Amino acid sequence: INSVASARRGTLRLTETRSVRADSDAPALDHPENDALEVFSSRSRIVLPFNFLVALVWVLSLGAPAQAADRQWLQSHVPEAVPRLQRIARPSPLDRLNLAIALPLRNRDALTRLLQQISNPASPQFRHYLTPEQFTEQFGPTKEDYANVIAFAIAHGLTLTGTHANRQLVDVEGAISDVEATLHLHLGIYSHPLEVRTFYAPDLDPSLDLQVPVLEINGLNNYTTPRPRSRRLPPTPSGPTITSHAGLGPNGNYLGNDFRLAYVPGISLTGAGQTVGLFELDGYFTSDITAYKQLAKLPNIPLQNVLVDGFNGIPTSRKSGSGNEEVALDIEMAMSIAPGLARVIVYEGSPNATTANINNLLNRMATDNLAKQLSCSWGFDISAATQQIFQQFAAQGQTFFLASGDNGAFFGAIDQPSDDPYITTVGGTVLTTTSTHLWQTETAWNGSGGGISTIYPIPEWQQSIDLTGNLGSSTMRNVPDVAMVALNVWVTADRGQAFGVQGTSIAAPLWAGFTALVNEQAATLGKAPVGFINPALYALGQNTNYATTFHDITTGNNTTSDSPDRYFAARGYDLCTGLGTPAGANLIDALLTLAPLDPLLITPPLGVTLLGPIGGPFNLTSQSYSLTNNGTTPLSWAVAPLAPWLDVSPTNGTLVAGQPAAAVTFSLNSAASNLLIGTYTTTIWFTNRNDGRGQGRPVTLLIGNGGFEAGDLSNWDVIGDTNGIFADSIDSSTLFGGPSIPGIDDALFVHSDIYGAYLGQTNTLGYLTQTLPTVAGQRYRLSFWLTNPTNGTPNEFQVSWDGNILFDQTDLDRFDWTRQQYTVTAMATSTILQFGFRHDPAAFGLDDVRVQAIPVPALQTKALADGTLRLAWDTETGLRYQVQSKTDLVTTDWA
Repeated sequence: INSVASARRGTLRLTETRSVRADSDAPALDHPENDALEVFSSRSRIVLPFNFLVALVWVLSLGAPAQAADRQWLQSHVPEAVPRLQRIARPSPLDRLNLAIALPLRNRDALTRLLQQISNPASPQFRHYLTPEQFTEQFGPTKEDYANVIAFAIAHGLTLTGTHANRQLVDVEGAISDVEATLHLHLGIYSHPLEVRTFYAPDLDPSLDLQVPVLEINGLNNYTTPRPRSRRLPPTPSGPTITSHAGLGPNGNYLGNDFRLAYVPGISLTGAGQTVGLFELDGYFTSDITAYKQLAKLPNIPLQNVLVDGFNGIPTSRKSGSGNEEVALDIEMAMSIAPGLARVIVYEGSPNATTANINNLLNRMATDNLAKQLSCSWGFDISAATQQIFQQFAAQGQTFFLASGDNGAFFGAIDQPSDDPYITTVGGTVLTTTSTHLWQTETAWNGSGGGISTIYPIPEWQQSIDLTGNLGSSTMRNVPDVAMVALNVWVTADRGQAFGVQGTSIAAPLWAGFTALVNEQAATLGKAPVGFINPALYALGQNTNYATTFHDITTGNNTTSDSPDRYFAARGYDLCTGLGTPAGANLIDALLTLAPLDPLLITPPLGVTLLGPIGGPFNLTSQSYSLTNNGTTPLSWAVAPLAPWLDVSPTNGTLVAGQPAAAVTFSLNSAASNLLIGTYTTTIWFTNRNDGRGQGRPVTLLIGNGGFEAGDLSNWDVIGDTNGIFADSIDSSTLFGGPSIPGIDDALFVHSDIYGAYLGQTNTLGYLTQTLPTVAGQRYRLSFWLTNPTNGTPNEFQVSWDGNILFDQTDLDRFDWTRQQYTVTAMATSTILQFGFRHDPAAFGLDDVRVQAIPVPALQTKALADGTLRLAWDTETGLRYQVQSKTDLVTTDWA
């Protein structure tokens, strides 16, 4: 076949790799799967299966112009800082950009159910994992959709640079001009507000003239750069060596066999037959690994390097970022606790990776499926495509460990991707061993990352954990999950340098090595790998044998200056060290002999957020859940809403094993239309009446965007300069440790959840206004949270209700988040709530605005006995009440 398909801005030339008949009598599409055609597109040469390309050629031959397709709009591709930055330049139209087009998975509800069943010991699917081919067949994008996306890219002048076996990503490269035309946006270059560098980003979210659904476009900006999560200890001063932890390394630091003696003493398991995979964004010096093995007296373990996206594997030096220290540390920790590993696969990408490179690297780990225990000690941006890859890990029985972070408690949003619900997040401890190097005590390392997700609802496997006394959330995902040593560890890196390090980067690869021991034992017993380990870990955390399977860390904290009261180690689970550290063979045995989980399976596993203006309409008005009995006997269940604005139907029933699932629907009722501005939350609790176990699904209702959680100022009328008035997320100088924004002092403009209002109007007053439906004569409670994080004048903040000024002050000094509350009365059927503001040096922060009707207090009981008068009436939390009588104490006419 000699065929040239002309397209809008490019050409696709197909050249056959062997001779075939081309006459009209030849049988159509008779090429076997292993025959291939070579695709040449300006700068790449890729070999693809022939019948895959036949579909692509067929798409190109349709002849319909790209503009005729329905345009689809994507979201969340513009960094949040961009709208308030001035573009300093435009990239050259001839510059080229590497992107990854991500396609959504199919059958997502079925995937959610499968992942729950794989983790449930009571399910026939327990630890029955899929191969990458099976995952792709059941849940991957179709071949036709994948071919259509490739054809679309080529037809718009983009070069195909890579394909993926699971069909989730299409790698392309193109000139800036072609990228902009294809995605209907413009790229700009900006000065980074937190770092001394520039970055590129689009001015709009992309849109495509393509009917095939696209999940997102990775690589459109480099606002965030990945960072390793380890750091050197300060140089050891001359003098006595460290003795508090009694390690075998120089100055008493831990290395080599120390980790086995502390965490898995007396066992013969070495990780034989197992492979650890490491996610790395740099290279390493092989001589460093050799030197460490010699120092620690470790056997030789084969290293296999997998270089992704053209990375050359050359490690950076200390001066240019020392990423090689992270890579060396990860390798050395994995082999120290599992010295009999069959191999360590080091998946390496560029230190300057974008989300396109990061997802390509993770996806290679998934499609290879060569390592059942994976570790990552880097912080980086993730996307919806990353979430899909994490789900594929879980479906294939791959355990992915991530270092939780090294800056202590998270104040606000958690650094990505630490709170993702499909990975195991590892915190850090300070370990003390005996004179014979056995485990003695541990305390929480102060740098251990921990906190509450502002994005992900609490997973079902975390819902039954006791969260009293540790400040954990019963509605949102808590991190970390587990921990290991994170201080006083010896490493060799940077061309033969040896030094002590600290960080949760130590703990994550140690857990991967520990899991290799577990999976070695599983293979010996003829069992499957433990796979996504969180459900099993938390089941053991609630078991009566918890104290014998984990070292429960009950001392220490990860408090910071931003979070002086969060968090402290506590009995059981806590947000410093999770469930604790492994207690040797007991935990290994327990992970392989799990008791059945709750047979009541509820899908989907996550809660839901509903939002809209006062009175509606709302983006969603109902949500259905499917209840399945995964046990062997009939199961009685019940469910109840915990909010007056929510109805549930049906509220109870019985499920017979093996019978179709029951559908339960909750929906907003008329009471939701009467709610005023604010954020309302509740939890729908499903109870298994057979054993009393409960599972919750959080529900959040956002009315009038009072918490600004829609990510914008919708439902508010804005008067002023929108460059200085917007919904802001957390100041990333606090998140990423970068320099402060001039005049902002690393402030946060978010009081709760993800967004708050940044009110930076200058020169004159700006306004946020919302009109509320009210009842004449009704009293209301108006509350909101306000901060002025920066000194400087002039400034002014004003609050008015129906034109009456409630608060108006100028030249306010700096103050932290403060709750303002007023009792007001409506004079008509509608009332205007207005905030006025001006801040020439910086900005005010406004969040969690709420207006509630105050019911008329009704006297419930009254009693006079033995000289004591007792009264009881209905109250609203936070209000002050005054009791009055018209005449004397014995009257019945109390108010």
